[in-house]
Amino acid sequence: MSVRHENSLKRDVSVYISMPLPEDNVPYSSIAKGAVIKSPELIEHPVSIAPSSEIHGGCKIGSFLFLNFRSVIYPNVTIGRFCSIARNCEVGVARHPTQYLSTHSFQYNSVLFPDFPGYSEKKYCTWRAHPETTIGSDVWLGAQVIVVAGAKIGHGAVVAANAVVTKDVPPYAVVGGTPAKLIRYRFSEDVIEGLLETKWWDLPYSEIKSLPFDDPTACVEILRGIRSKTAAQ
Repeated sequence: MSVRHENSLKRDVSVYISMPLPEDNVPYSSIAKGAVIKSPELIEHPVSIAPSSEIHGGCKIGSFLFLNFRSVIYPNVTIGRFCSIARNCEVGVARHPTQYLSTHSFQYNSVLFPDFPGYSEKKYCTWRAHPETTIGSDVWLGAQVIVVAGAKIGHGAVVAANAVVTKDVPPYAVVGGTPAKLIRYRFSEDVIEGLLETKWWDLPYSEIKSLPFDDPTACVEILRGIRSKTAAQ
């Protein structure tokens, strides 16, 4: 795949959950009793949330998310639809200011030691530890992946187990390592363009359930037909 096309794909990493699913999908979700969900901004149902996993405040979670055991979604993370997050992953991990005097939060945050004399006094520095982190639709994070806050992972990307994502990942890229680097793309350039154009994850489940999943090229043609019919209505 050409460098030109790789750069153009990077522009399509944003996620918009534009068609909220009906609330009557809630009964189809599986949320374990041991899961911790702290005031997310939006959860589309259904979702599958395993025990000992966490979703923190300010997050937007797309439908059909599978969040496995002991994985953590930190504040201000947006996740698209049909994502698979394996065990022990951390998404939106806090950044620390390496350019300040110290990397410790005492310089800008009073939360950790509020009873220590003087610790709660007004801070003169500000720092946003959890800027917006964006995970596209149809993304698979392997076991023990870390995604640093502020990174964007494009639709259809795959992150290999134990990788650390510190920079943006193009759509349909397969990346791995520490820091994560490009290994290959899942499909040809034409197929990737077609999938990004048709955005199957935004269609009703009834429209996609019978697609020939093992033939992405054929899927693109069928999806284009579905989109054309929708546009003509």
